[in-house]
Amino acid sequence: MTEGERAAASLYRRALERMGEVERARERDHGAIPYDLSLRALAGPFLEAGMRQGWLPCGGRVLAAVSGGGDSMALLWLFKTFYDGPLTVAHVNHGIRGGEADADAAFVRDAAEGWGVPFMERTLDVPGERARGESIEAAARRLRYRALLEMAEACGAVGVALGHNRDDLAETVLFNLLRGAGVRGAVGMPERRGLLFRPVIGMSRDLLRRVLRVRGIAWREDGTNADAGCTRNFLRLELMPLLARRVNARAAEHLAAFGAEMRELRGEEEARGAQLLAGLALEEEAGLLALDRAGAAALTPRERTLVLRAAGRRLGLAALPRGRSLELARLMGRAGPFVFQWGGGASVLGERGRLRWTAPTERPQ
Repeated sequence: MTEGERAAASLYRRALERMGEVERARERDHGAIPYDLSLRALAGPFLEAGMRQGWLPCGGRVLAAVSGGGDSMALLWLFKTFYDGPLTVAHVNHGIRGGEADADAAFVRDAAEGWGVPFMERTLDVPGERARGESIEAAARRLRYRALLEMAEACGAVGVALGHNRDDLAETVLFNLLRGAGVRGAVGMPERRGLLFRPVIGMSRDLLRRVLRVRGIAWREDGTNADAGCTRNFLRLELMPLLARRVNARAAEHLAAFGAEMRELRGEEEARGAQLLAGLALEEEAGLLALDRAGAAALTPRERTLVLRAAGRRLGLAALPRGRSLELARLMGRAGPFVFQWGGGASVLGERGRLRWTAPTERPQ
């Protein structure tokens, strides 16, 4: 038995010990629960995700973001069952769906209390706090993550567990590819970014719901998820099932695997871009940046694109779409002055001997 297998077996035994006698008997009865839904089978993926993402074996408090949907309820059950450290449930009410959202909050609160897990709730006003030109979905995501991080700080959590699954990853990869996001978008969503991590990103949506069904755990469906007029819902409800029927039954699995491979490539590219940027940097004052123009022109178009992405990350700017990156990379290789609007009020100026990023409030001379 390998070290990983021994660790998974230990996790399984501790989870079994925490169960009541009836649940324990069902787990040991091989005919009662299909093997792929059993504690023994689920212990391994939970352990692997925790080690890979860094929240095992630290044992610190984890804040589980629970909406009440199937994915997040399965996430909560997995942590309640396998995690040895303290756990807190966090629920965010976006202030969009009225009474239905209030019922979701009550459902999650009752579930947390029934399992003896501390509960935290934050109510937002997404429509009122939405930035100009920002979609309601983007505003909800931005404000939700901000609220979760604030709640994590308030309860001393070492991280926030999100319920995104393998199908969510596949849909994100496909969506980003179709809108021309390139390598950066092809990675889908990261397993971990700062305090946010996704423990069930390697599990399918169907598996998570089967785990809940076999254990008699309820969940709530968000009524807006059935609206195929939303692009993401269209991908999930219509396009992905069509791909599974007509192209490959494992389309979601393959897209998710592609995203994982592209994540490795993106890591290599980011390291190369940072290296090239360091070799070109002339100055950096007040968060701004200037690069040697002749050195940038001597790079290949591909290398210039990597430099631009590295510069954007350093300055905290929104990523440029692929077409815009290629346009700026082309300008970097030509002589003569230019002004390129990056977005968010920032610009890139082609000046004598240098390329200079301006602040949103700075006017080009």
